[in-house]
Amino acid sequence: MAPAHPGLRGRAQPGHRGARQHVRHQAAPARLVSAATDRPLSAADLYHTGIVVSDVDEWKTRLTEVAGYRWTETMYAELPVRLADGERVLPLRFAYSLDAPHIELVQEIPGTPWTAAEHIATHHLGYFCDDVPATSKRLEEAGFALEACAVIDGAPSIFAYHLAPSGLRIEIVDRARMPDFAAYLRSKTPQHTSRQTPR
Repeated sequence: MAPAHPGLRGRAQPGHRGARQHVRHQAAPARLVSAATDRPLSAADLYHTGIVVSDVDEWKTRLTEVAGYRWTETMYAELPVRLADGERVLPLRFAYSLDAPHIELVQEIPGTPWTAAEHIATHHLGYFCDDVPATSKRLEEAGFALEACAVIDGAPSIFAYHLAPSGLRIEIVDRARMPDFAAYLRSKTPQHTSRQTPR
């Protein structure tokens, strides 16, 4: 957690009551602004829950059968990713549910953070951010260690994963990659479901 604004740490002292009340009244909005801007993330930017699975297409089918989910196409990308043991180009396969709250299914990649954990479904919480390197640094300062990130021209980019000591994992994603998430989902919707608007 970020420290309180240094200008708001003092307590009111006895005497000069009217002046003190005026100062405290003026300081209250600053406390609200500081609390909002000192956080690395915003709850409003949570846009998916990630689940790592052994087979994306199989689990799309299974979750459709049990809960009626509709899905984007299964997407594929080979990206240079920085891990604890160095940089590697990884084959990433994933799909999003069209139905909200959105689920992201990610193909397991053994020997990486994208490994399915037995009896634990949720892998990460995904948030949009405006600046991946800056948000990543602030998450580290908040106690979430950098676990993996995509790399472009030697610098963190596109996304990053951060892990708390408790095991809670957060993914941050560059908002500029998907400025209109609903439109992005529509663009990745298979033809046979294209008439169904993502909710």
